[in-house]
Amino acid sequence: MKTILISGNDTGIGKTWVCRALASYLTSHQKNVQVVKVVETGITGDQKGDAETAIENCVPSNCQAFTLYSFTAPLAPVTAAGKVGCKLNLEDILCKIRNLPEADWRILETAGGLAVPLDETGLDTVDLALSLPVDYLLLVVQNRLGAIHQARMLAAYTPSTIAAGLWFNDAMPVDNEVTYSNYSELANLSIPIWGHQAHESQTLHFFDSFPIAHFLKFANYA
Repeated sequence: MKTILISGNDTGIGKTWVCRALASYLTSHQKNVQVVKVVETGITGDQKGDAETAIENCVPSNCQAFTLYSFTAPLAPVTAAGKVGCKLNLEDILCKIRNLPEADWRILETAGGLAVPLDETGLDTVDLALSLPVDYLLLVVQNRLGAIHQARMLAAYTPSTIAAGLWFNDAMPVDNEVTYSNYSELANLSIPIWGHQAHESQTLHFFDSFPIAHFLKFANYA
């Protein structure tokens, strides 16, 4: 089983949108995919969660959605959990993940940004990645003016022992000049750019550096 952990530089940047497109693409290549939302906040009983949203375009028989923790308060995970008397603990999260059924590909999506605590002691998504057999850490960055700083901060925070790459997501239409500037300024970053998703597009534009594309032997690259 291969595991992809999706995080990013902030909340509301399109992590679930990228997760949805990736899950759809994998299932279209006859892969069994499991989408797992580790912690979800700001969700009420009549709303569809991120994991369920991510598998909407998948072949139903090849995809499953799981949410490990869900809280109604639109707050940081530890705070939202505390509102209902729940104490988030990384070991408990790891136990829940390890007890999930097997699949060809497991896509984990965390709440908020890479450094948002998932544990009352301050442990975060990096600690989760280091504690699991994560094959790929995909870091979503909203493609806009300011993305260079955000991407460099993510790169500085990500341990070199994790196979990580950046993924630009156009949460809104972006001027081509801004996109070119982001690409050129980040070309020599230690963490490569793996791909880009255009505004409201289901199409994944893989770069040559994207290891999953090589693994699945995709024929076309952006």
